[in-house]
Formats: sequence, structure tokens, C-alpha cells
Amino acid sequence: MKPQRGKTPRRPRNNAAKDPVEVYCRIRPLEDKNAEVCCRPISSTTVLLCPHENSLAYKNGNYKETQYTFKHVFDEYTSQKALFDNIASPLVEDLLHGKNGLLFTYGITGSGKTHTMTGTPTDQGLLPRCLDMIFNSLAGMQAKKYVFAPDMMNGYDVQTEADAMVERQNRDVLPAFQTPKTPRHKESKFDFRDEPRLKDPSKVEDLDEDRNYTVFVSYTEIYNNYVFDLLEELPLDPITGHKPPVSKGLREDPDRNMYVNNCTEVEITTPEEGIEVLMKGQKRRKVAHTVLNAESSRSHSVFSLRLVQAPLDPYGQEVLQDKDKICCSQLSLVDLAGSERTNRTGSVGDRLREAGNINQSLMVLRACMDILRENQTQGANKMVPYRDSKLTHLFKNYFDGEGKVRMIVCINPHFREYDETVHVMRFAEVTQEVQVARPEGINYDLGFTPGRRRMNQQYKEAMMNMETEGGPVPAPRSYSLGPHFPCIELTEAMDDSVLIPLANFLHDRETKRKTLLTDLTNQQDNFRARLIQLEKDDNELRSRNSELEGLLKRKDDSLQRLEKKLKSLEKNNDKLQRDQMKTVNLNRDLESELQEKDIKIQRERVQRERLKSRFEEKIQLTDAQWQKNMEREKRKIEAEANAQLWSKDRKLQLLKSLVNESDVDSGMTPASSTTSVASSTGTPLRTPKAGPKTAPKPSSSHVLGARSEQDLRGVGKTPSTARTPGYMRNTMRTRYRAKSPPPTKSTVPVMNPKYRRRSKSSHEIWLEHKPTGNVQLDTVLQPKMNKKKSVGHLEVRDTKGVSNYMLQHQDQASDGELQTKIYKANVLPSAGGGTCVVFNDVETLRQISPGSKKRPAQLRPEDFEGQWTDSEERCRIAIEGHGTYKRRKPSP
Repeated sequence: MKPQRGKTPRRPRNNAAKDPVEVYCRIRPLEDKNAEVCCRPISSTTVLLCPHENSLAYKNGNYKETQYTFKHVFDEYTSQKALFDNIASPLVEDLLHGKNGLLFTYGITGSGKTHTMTGTPTDQGLLPRCLDMIFNSLAGMQAKKYVFAPDMMNGYDVQTEADAMVERQNRDVLPAFQTPKTPRHKESKFDFRDEPRLKDPSKVEDLDEDRNYTVFVSYTEIYNNYVFDLLEELPLDPITGHKPPVSKGLREDPDRNMYVNNCTEVEITTPEEGIEVLMKGQKRRKVAHTVLNAESSRSHSVFSLRLVQAPLDPYGQEVLQDKDKICCSQLSLVDLAGSERTNRTGSVGDRLREAGNINQSLMVLRACMDILRENQTQGANKMVPYRDSKLTHLFKNYFDGEGKVRMIVCINPHFREYDETVHVMRFAEVTQEVQVARPEGINYDLGFTPGRRRMNQQYKEAMMNMETEGGPVPAPRSYSLGPHFPCIELTEAMDDSVLIPLANFLHDRETKRKTLLTDLTNQQDNFRARLIQLEKDDNELRSRNSELEGLLKRKDDSLQRLEKKLKSLEKNNDKLQRDQMKTVNLNRDLESELQEKDIKIQRERVQRERLKSRFEEKIQLTDAQWQKNMEREKRKIEAEANAQLWSKDRKLQLLKSLVNESDVDSGMTPASSTTSVASSTGTPLRTPKAGPKTAPKPSSSHVLGARSEQDLRGVGKTPSTARTPGYMRNTMRTRYRAKSPPPTKSTVPVMNPKYRRRSKSSHEIWLEHKPTGNVQLDTVLQPKMNKKKSVGHLEVRDTKGVSNYMLQHQDQASDGELQTKIYKANVLPSAGGGTCVVFNDVETLRQISPGSKKRPAQLRPEDFEGQWTDSEERCRIAIEGHGTYKRRKPSP
């Protein structure tokens, strides 16, 4: 057998078998099941990574989805037991068979690494389950405590059970009689002693029973690239308290294996003692609060399980007292601190320095993996920078072929963690391509009789049974031919004193030999019979065992099917619960929306009723107002109609009197009569154009010219001042006097009646009154003015020297378009020497599209209402221009 693990070379042999680093992936379940995720498993070995629109990669234009392959992918529904059976259980089995192993968890902060490694009392992690499996397998094969002792150089010494008993008394029994210490308060987040722990029933069956085993544990951490012992008893200063821990150095033993110098190794005999050691180290581990994690690990923790084994002596009682026959195997469980970005964690001060050292050590680990892969795939001979970090320097032997290496990549699938998860996936992809030399098995065959431990136990049990029953204890049978030969020195050939005793001795010896041969034959026959019986029993047991194995296999298959079905049902149940939650939320939203709409409808209904009542009141008030206005307008119209009738009657009477008087006065000629009337009125006479006549002709052959509108208005309003001939004045006063309307105060200056102007003149000067702010309309038809003067604000002096006046006004038409109205007037001198503006025309300028409407036909006399031969109507149309006509409807 080779001593301990043997010498590990720096580079494995080229012909040695190699295995890749096994990388597993575990997806952490989200607290919010409805949250968006950035990765999801698509098979038992593949994970799909999808960039989220809020990630930096998506903003930089990286929209593609990426697939990563692992040894196995464990989804969020995977239990701790299934994870242990697939990953850690084979490493524990190799540990019990003398092989080394390394298992470490890697991932970003808050991805579940510590939970995977430690777990809770009811759902244990990998580390407590490893302890349970080790001690379940070592039942009855553990050495007495302190039989193996560390030699402080990464090796172990062996001592007898008597020496071990003395050391147990000095270290365990005597301190128990001292004054007990005050128990400390618990500082960790949870303790396995708080509630009952569920043990793992796994065990290894094929261990060598002729060996004794002992388990040692150590717990260290790498903080800011310094190694600290978490189990070290710190000296107590009565003034300052416990002294701060001192960092440990890394050393290399004679077999080129790296270890932590002066590290505390605790021998444990039960899983509970191992968990006590774990809790003790957890209280001193560096943990801090960050934005992303309430208890973030600020250091890399290494929990080492070392199994020491040695063969028993030939009698199967004690451990063989030979240090070279001791074999030591180690399983290192590493909980790496999570990589993090300072802009997300908000780290400052010590937290910032810790994050920088954590990221630096992880970068060195990745660099070592890159160089190892390059050396193996491309045949390069680059130096691997193990010494750049204490983490890689401590475990460099594993990557050089010291043992099996496995890694668990823990992933937080939340969409905010996409950018950090990408780097973790790339490191896992590189690590899977690194080849590690397969560890060789250890030969335990020393030439001793196998089964000596069991034989020694059976002998002790038989002796105890004989003592309890009170019978004689049989002496062990001695298989010997007798004493040694007597003295056979012959002095003479026939010396009977020598020959006779020799003959008797040989006869007894031959008799005893025959007896022994007979006994041996009987024992052989008994042994053969027992062996045959054992073979029969063994065959029966084998057949029974095969039947039970078949039954167990069927039950296992059924159990696996049920587990798969249960997992599928759990997934469906979770999906249904999520759908139910969505439906409940949607129903709640719809109900709230319906309530809001009902409230709004009720509010609108109330408002509508209020508006209805208000409108009814307003309509009533409006009707009353309209009634009042209609009455007022009716009275006004009646008054205006009466005034107009009176004026028309007055005008008619005047015309009749003029006609009648012209007939009576025969001494006056038509020319003189016309001249007198014209002179009295101050206005040239006009004769209506010839047209169709329906009324009979007047009796007189001479018709006087009609007065102007201004003159007639003056006659109607002030009959006392009208200019009439002297000989007619008395007659009119006596015969044709009409009732005068109520006098009204005139504010319009009276123009000079003597002033006459031609209708067309080339010397017209226009005064254009155009207020500021008017919009220029580019209409086709514009007023033509040869001479004009424009003003924005009209004053009296502006009317001097002009003959016409034009006012522009803009407003909105009925169709919403802008229109310009031009009010035209004549500027006439007033009788008092001022200026009078008389409006005579209105033009409207609008921009419209030419339509298909035909121009109206020429007006005909029959289009007007009334009779054309009526003198009153003719005068009103000819002089005032206010006649209305009705258009004839076209014949169908």
C-alpha cells in the first residue's frame, strides 16, 4: 500500500486517463412567480438565455438568444435530496474509497449558493447530507477517538488505544469538571439545533471492514485574499477582549500537496458534532448587508472533510501501528462569494474593497481555466497563474490531477440579473472544456486474513456468553504433536536408555498425529457440510434477493413514475395557480372598472337630471323673455308700420295734390310747372322708363318728377318747412293735411341740396378707411380706385378734399370663412359748412370656389310683388331701391 495519497506530480502523465470538469446548473426559484425571467431550461442538459429589453446587452444591440449545455440542469422544482444524489453522493463514495474530491458553488450574489451548500434543518443542503452519508457508512468501523492525531504537516500519527484513552481523559473528561462557561447568544441566521433535523439515509455498502476510520473537519475562509481559520481559539485579553484572528499561510507537504499551515482540525464522531463545528465557523464568517442581499457572503469559505483510515492488526483488535500504512482522503466543499457590480449593490468603503477582492479572485480562477484549456487543446506550455490568488493556489493540486472536480452554477433567473448571468455562463462554458486526470485507486491488500474484525467480534461475543451462563470457559484448542524431541545423543549403538524413550516418544507422536488427522478430517467434513449448507442458503438467499431486487426495481420504477407525475402535477398546479391569480386580478380590475363606470354613469345621470331641470327652468325663463320681447317687437313693428303708412299716405296725398293742382291750373305750362317743382324740391326730375303698365293712365298728360329720398323724407318729417309754391300752400294746408308722426331728433347733418355732382368723374378722390389688423384677401374682384387716400383712424380733417368714402370691415361668414365688407358712400358738403357722408353701396369680398350655379336671368317687372303701375311702388323702387321681388320657380 502506498503511504497516504502518494506523491502527486505537477503535470499528469500524457497516457493517464482524464475526465472533464463536471459542471451542473441549478436555477433558483423566484419569490414572485409572475415575474419575468431571462433564462429557462429547455431540456435536462440545456439552458436558454434570453436578453431582456432593460438589460445593457439589449440596449447595445444584442438581441439573440443563447443556449448553454451542462452535465445536468436542475430546474427550480428540484429538491436538495435530488441534487445531493446526483452531484455530492459520488464524491462521498470516492472519499470513503480513498479518493479526493472538490465541489464548489459559483454564481452571482443572491443566486442561492449558500442555501445549496448549507440549507435548513428541514431541508438540508449538500454539506450536512455528506456528513450523514459518511457516518451512516462508517457504523461500527470507527477508531477510538485520538487514535489518529494530526502531525501539523498535513499528515497523521497513530497511537495505541491506551495512549488514546489517556488523551481522552486529559482533553474531554477533566475539563468537564471545571466551572461551566456562560453560553453565548446565537448570532447566525438559523441554527440546526433550533428544530429537529431530518437526516439523510444514504450510505455506502462496500467498505473494507478490516480497517478503522476517523473523520477530521476544518473550516477556513479566504477574505480579501487572506486565509483565516474559523475554528481557531482566539486568545482573550481581559482589557480589549478577543484578539483579532491572524491570517494563515499556505504550505506544501513532502508529497507536493497544498495545505493551510497551523489550521485547526477537529475530530468528529457523529454528524451532529460536524454541524456544531459548521455553526461555530458560520458565526465568525464575514457576512454583510448589501442592496441585493441581506446576508451577502464577503469571503470564500472552505469546509474540508478528511477521512483517515488504517488497517487492523492480524488479530483484528487494534489499528496497525505503522504510519506508512495510513491513508488520508479529502473532500473540499467550497462556497464561493458571489460576483457583483458595485453600481447595483451600492458598495462603499469596506464593502467596495471586499467586492473588488472577490471579483479579482474569481477573475484569476477564470484565467487559470483559460490557460489550462489552452494548454490541453492547443498543446501549449504556458504557466498557470495559480499563485495570483490564494483560492487557486490552495486547490491547484485538484486541477493537476489530485481528484475529481465538480462545479454547481447557481442562477437567479430574474430579468434584472441578465448581464451578470452572461459572464457566469461563459465561465461555466470554459470550465467544462478543462480536462483533469482521473485519480487512481489505492490497494488495501497487505496479506492479512480478511474478516479478522468479524472473527474477533464473534470470539468476544462467545466469551461474554460463556461468562454470563456461568460455565467453564474452554481453553483454546492447541494443535500440536507434543513437546519437543528429547535428548537423542547416543554414546553406544544399543543404548536402550536413549532408544526406548525415543521410540515411545515417536509412538505417542504418531498416535497424536493420527488423532489430529482424524480430527482434521472430521472438521473438514463438518466444514464441507457447513459450506454446502451455506452455499444452499446463499443460493436461496440469492434467489430471494433477486426476487426482492426485481420487486424493489418495479417499486422504484413505479415510484419514479409517480414522482414524475407528481412533478408534472405540481407544475400544472403552479401554472393553474398563476392563471387563477391572473384571473382573480383581472376580475378584480374589471370589477373596479365596472364600479367606476357605474359611479360615472350615476354621476352623469345626476348631472343630466340637474342640467335637464336647469334647462327647463331656463326654457321657461327664455319663453317668458321671448314673450316679452315679442310683445315689445310687436309694438315696435306696429309703430314703425304706422309711421310708414302715415309717411306713405302723406307722400301719396302730396303726389295727388300735385297732380290735381297741375290739372286745375291751366294757365301754367308743363315746362314752367316742372321748373317750379324742381325749384321747390331742389332736385332734378326723373321720368320712369317705359315698361308694361297694368293700371289706367293718369288724367293729366304731364307727370311731375319724383323727389329724392332725402327730400321726401324731409317732407314727411317736416311738412311745415317744405318748399311749395305760394298758391298751393294754402290749398294743401286746408284740403290734404294728414296727421304728423311724433317728432324725432335728427343727428345726421343735412346736406346741401344745391350741391350736384355728375355720376361719373375722372377727378374722384376716395378716402379708404382701413382699420389696422385686417387680413388681406386676394380676391379676383377688387374695388377700382384711381385716386385714393388710406387711413387707419378717421378724423374730420381727412374728409376734406375727397369725394368718396369707403369703410372696410371683416367678420366671419355663416360657413366659417373670413369675409370683407366694403361700405361705400359719397362725401358731400353739409348745409352748415361741414361734411356729410351718405352711404349708398355695400360690397362683400369672399374667397369661394366657382360653382355650377347659373347667373340669374334679367329681372322682369312681373317678378316684383305688387303692381308695376302703382305710383307708390314705382317711386319706392326707383328712388329708395328697397323693392323686393320674388323669383319665379322654374317649371318642372
